[in-house]
Order: sequence, then structure tokens, then C-alpha cells
Amino acid sequence: MLPRARPQVPRAPVPIGWSRLRTYRLAPVALGLSILVAACAPTHTTSSATAVPTSTASTTAAPPTTVASTSTAAPGGEASTTTTVTPSRLVILPETEIWTFPGPDHYEGDVLSFEIPLGDVESFVVESATLTVDGVEIDAYPIVGRDPLLRSSRLVFLDAFDTDDQVGDHLVHVEAKLPGLEIDVRQRVNVAPAEDRPTQEVGTGWATVASDCCDVTYLEESAAARDLTDVVAVIDSSAAEVETLFGLSLPRVQFVLIDVVWANGGFATSEVVVSYLDRNYTTARRQSFRQIVLHELTHAITQQIQVSTPTPLVEGVAVHFTGGHTKPEPLGARARALSDRGELPGVAELFDTFADLQHESRYAAVGAFTQYLVETYGRDAVLDLYSFPQGREGSGWLNAAAQDILDTDVEALDAGFTEWVAGHEAGSQADDLALSVALQEARRTYQARYSSYPTFSLYPSVADIAQSAIVMREALAPSLVAVEALIAYAQDLIIAGDLATAAPVVEEIERIAADGSIGVGISGEFLDRAEASGRRPRPLRGSSGSSAHVPGEVQLLPDFLPISFGRGHCPERRRHERRPGAESGSRRRHDCIRPGSDHRR
Repeated sequence: MLPRARPQVPRAPVPIGWSRLRTYRLAPVALGLSILVAACAPTHTTSSATAVPTSTASTTAAPPTTVASTSTAAPGGEASTTTTVTPSRLVILPETEIWTFPGPDHYEGDVLSFEIPLGDVESFVVESATLTVDGVEIDAYPIVGRDPLLRSSRLVFLDAFDTDDQVGDHLVHVEAKLPGLEIDVRQRVNVAPAEDRPTQEVGTGWATVASDCCDVTYLEESAAARDLTDVVAVIDSSAAEVETLFGLSLPRVQFVLIDVVWANGGFATSEVVVSYLDRNYTTARRQSFRQIVLHELTHAITQQIQVSTPTPLVEGVAVHFTGGHTKPEPLGARARALSDRGELPGVAELFDTFADLQHESRYAAVGAFTQYLVETYGRDAVLDLYSFPQGREGSGWLNAAAQDILDTDVEALDAGFTEWVAGHEAGSQADDLALSVALQEARRTYQARYSSYPTFSLYPSVADIAQSAIVMREALAPSLVAVEALIAYAQDLIIAGDLATAAPVVEEIERIAADGSIGVGISGEFLDRAEASGRRPRPLRGSSGSSAHVPGEVQLLPDFLPISFGRGHCPERRRHERRPGAESGSRRRHDCIRPGSDHRR
């Protein structure tokens, strides 16, 4: 008998190199950010092959937990004090064996797709698969998709169950066989009445605006629509910047803004896709939005000189030429931090095993290596290297290209890069990198276990997805809202350079991702605020747009309007009359005339 597959998810790593940071006091922080949380617990049920219990995010009584007050000398002589914590309850985050999209809540009219986590399985062969809903077999074709960020695969049934006239509770059952793997999982799915659908989704659809550089596609009732003028200005100025950087003309770009978190918040294929939303808890937040746009547009512009360029150099060029990965970063110091931790691969290993390395670490490494190449051989030589037409892969490609273009080889490049890295000091980047790695790994664990996204690589074009709910529906459970707000808060602290305050917050996020409980310490305070906010989003902001700060208290909730550059609007954007017969999810096109702009397309 083949073993039954169990969902395998990455576990939160043990923080590295934090011994100094952990002694710091949790200091007050005022980031000048406005606050918004949305809260309403959904019914999110799970079941197994042998039993089908109905399970929700449960609240269980927990005994008061007291942490004794202690003082510890921190570097510089400042004493740190741990506080007494008395939680009233613990909330257990819901887990699932069958991810259902759009979700996690479902409404009449949705056409549901089902995805079953397979763990780190690389086979794309499905020997047999059966999907039933309430005992009735569904005619749906099984596909295996892979998420390289989570290092996991999924068995996917796309657009499998039409919920018209299907209000109520349903039992989904999947049986499948893959090489060396047998699947048998059940899940209860509740379909709510159509009138309960979030108002944001009702009547919305795709719209497209022609900017200087790009055809920018967005959802009408979304954060991107609200801030369209300013968002388009950032995209156009970033496009002009990458054209100057590379001395190339950017081909017309299809730029898609989605109103939900997918993966790290941005990617580029035949179109550039960036998450732009009020509840963004990835690295693509307000402070980093321009950096993400620059990174993805760099991929778009360099595709015209890319022949057989290996991924490490593709990403290295994007990181170096835009000054960092998800924020401006001193790449030499970051590489030195990796080296001091014993986590900087040799050049050959970096090119041969790039896909298997930790995400933030590998991007820092290849960005630093590209900077070394530019400083040593010049920008033009590196771009010639980038476009070298060589059929090999990994270090074999680099060795052949380096011999032809740079008159050197991989061994010499490795020695030169090692010496270059040694010439830098890690400084604060040691702690910045350690915290960034820990936070993003914990965030991915949270996504894999509690708040997943669809396998978007299976969609030929994101802009052609007809169901707007797939690219805008978010979890409303207060527990999930609170965790995402906590992740966003930690991200903001790291971007602001307040690493001392960030360290215990990241440690708490790691614990939540590992054991699935929230309600103790700072996470409990976030949960209290999320629960108190009610179902409807409620901005808690002053007249200046910044969040109120009480002296002596930690700013508990981050800006959940993370990319609000202002309230400027495209005058043709806001209230369109829907064309007769137009369906939700259809797309319209218009021009946006910004102040000072004299072009129209």
C-alpha cells in the first residue's frame, strides 16, 4: 500500500544570530502610518479521510500566563525589561487539506477550484484522480502545479464546481494516485448566499489604462483604482529609470495590479503582476512598492537581451541595478553578513543550486556577485555576459561566458568575489538579513498552512482571469487579519531600520507559524484590535493620514493602507456606467490624464 500523502509545509526556522537583539526593550514606535483592519470570522472547515468533523477557528480558555519582570543589560548600557502577560484565551488558526478558490469564504455564483498540497513532490504525472462533491463525481481534469517559493506541489482541479443554486454545506472528496503517492482527503465547504458577497466584489471588473510605458490593468473597486493616478506615475517613472539604467527602450508592458497577496507580492512572466492592496503583508508594501516595480520592470526590459541567461544572473542584475531586492540594500555588506554566517555559497554552487537556496539569501548573494562583476569588469561587459548565447546551464554557462567575454573563468571569479566580499563590513546588515530571512520564512509558512493563494502559474494570463474574486477576496477571520497585520508591522520595522523592536515581533510570528496559536503577548493585542474592528474595514487615522501614537505604547497595528500615495484619481476611473450586458470580470479601457501630462492614448 502506498503511503497516504499528508500536506507538507515549511517549518519556521530557528532565528540565527539574534542573541544581541533579543535583550532589547520593546520600544515605542511611531511609523506615521494609518491603520485599517477588517474582521469577521469565516467558517473554515477541515476533514480527514476517516472522519469529517466540522471545524472552525476555535477559541479555547487558557490559564493566565505570567512572565516575570526581569532586567537585562543591553549593549550600550540600556536595560531591557520583559513585561507581564496575562492572555484571556488562545485562538487556534484553522488548517486545511483542500484549498478552495476563490476563498477562504465562498458565495453562490463562485466557480470553485480545489488544490491539494502534495509536499515537495516534483512528479507531474497523475496516474488517476477522482473528485466528488456530495458523492457526485465532478468532470474535472487534474493538473499538478508547483510553487517554487514554498517548494511544494499541488494537485489542482481548476474551475471544477459551479455553485449556482448550491447554497449550503458540501463534502468535497479527492482520491488520487501519483508515482509513490496516494491521496485520500475530504473537506467540508460552505457556500454562503450571493447577497452575502463582499460589496467590493459586486459589479467590479477589470479595467485598463494606457500610461507612458504600460497597459496597466486593475480591478475597478480596489486600492489600485483608488490610487490610480499616483500608482501609474510610479510605474512610468520607474520605467524611465530602467531605460536609463540599461540604455534600452522598454517594450510595451502589460502591467497587472491585483488586490490580494500572492507569493512575495510581485512576479514577471509575459506580464508584470504586482499585489497592490490595503492589507498587503508581503515585502511589496508602501515603502517598497517602487522597489518591486523597478525589479519587475528590469526583468521586462532585459528580456530583449536575454538568450540563455541562467536565473542567478537574471535575478542578480535585477537586484544590483535597482539597488537592492525589496528595499535599498548595501549588497556588499549583505554578502559579508552571509559569509560571516557561513551561508555564502561559492560562485559555482550559487549558479548550480540557486533554486534550492533560501530566497532572501540567494537574492542577496547574486545581487552582490553582479555588483562585483560591474565594479571589476564594467557595466557593458556584464550586459554582454548577460546576452551570451551559450547552451549550457549553471556554472557551466558562466564558465564559458566568462572565458569568452571577461577572459577569466569561474574559479578566478570565485576567488575575486570572495576577496571583494571580505573587503566589506556587515554592520547592521547582519541583523537585518537574519530578521528578514526569519520573517519571510515564517510568512511563507503561514501562507502554506493558514492563508494560501492559488497556483497562479497555471493561469496563462492573470489579466484574463474572469472571476474577480480570485484576485481580490481576502480572509475576514480576526485571527488571520491579526497575524497578517503583525507580519506587516514587522516588515515595516525592518524597512525603517528599527531592528531591536522588530526582533521579538518576528520571534512571535515564527511561533505562530509553527504552532498555529495566537493570543499571547503582542499577538493578543493585535487580535483584540482586529476583533474590535468588526466586519467592515475601519481606518483609524488622524487628519494627516498618519496613525495616532500614544507615548509609552507600541504601535500595535501597521498601515493597512500600505500604498496610499494620496487621493488623486483618474477622472475617468471611478464611476463607470456598465455597458449593457457587461459581465463582472469583463474589461474596459480608458485613458488617464494626469496633472502635467499632455499625452493621450
